[in-house]
Amino acid sequence: MKLKFSSTWFAKGRVNVSYSKMRWNMIKLKDALAGMKTAEKVEYIWEYYKLHIIGSIFLLVFVWLMVNGLLTKDAEPLGITVVSEATLAELETVEEQLLLHMDNDFDILFEYMQHQGGIVVGDSYEMLERLATSIGVGQVDLLVTNGPFAEQLIDENILSPLDEMMELDQLGSSHERLEVDGVTYGIRTADLLFFKEHQTFQDTYLFVPESGRNKEESQALIKYLSDTNEQ
Repeated sequence: MKLKFSSTWFAKGRVNVSYSKMRWNMIKLKDALAGMKTAEKVEYIWEYYKLHIIGSIFLLVFVWLMVNGLLTKDAEPLGITVVSEATLAELETVEEQLLLHMDNDFDILFEYMQHQGGIVVGDSYEMLERLATSIGVGQVDLLVTNGPFAEQLIDENILSPLDEMMELDQLGSSHERLEVDGVTYGIRTADLLFFKEHQTFQDTYLFVPESGRNKEESQALIKYLSDTNEQ
């Protein structure tokens, strides 16, 4: 004869045993504390249950840190990456102007890669690999680069059409745009505030990577830079 035991029955059994053991421990503790003074009770509980108390404190602190970290988590900065022939001085000037005028609205993380005639200056492989990784994880919200490089990214569905995040009428008709198959992907930086002051940004465009996380901030900055009233 074979006996069959239900897993549900065992689970209930374990719960009942655990509850009975906990209840028995509470009775033993109550009996042990009977007749003791308050100071003696505290000393007794600390002596026999200090590991449990310390463990509970650490657990509470850990939970509090997790909850507090989620509630107070800082917003991710708006990531702007520039790939152009601009000199370091020109790039730093644009960065300073952006930070000066937009710092009160949101944080900006400005990064740049220099190239000459389409060749990235410095250790090109590592720089391009870093750019690809940054775009892949959503750290690049806005990208400034030339048309040929951008068209390669468009072919790979890396850049997003501008009309998916904003009304193109907001840009104004005076801004030159980069279009592929009738779809607008970028606006010329020569028409944008801060960039237009430098000759090296006459042939570059501003794009929005598909993976960017700060869509609302990107839209706000594009509108600000393209606002003819500001210019």
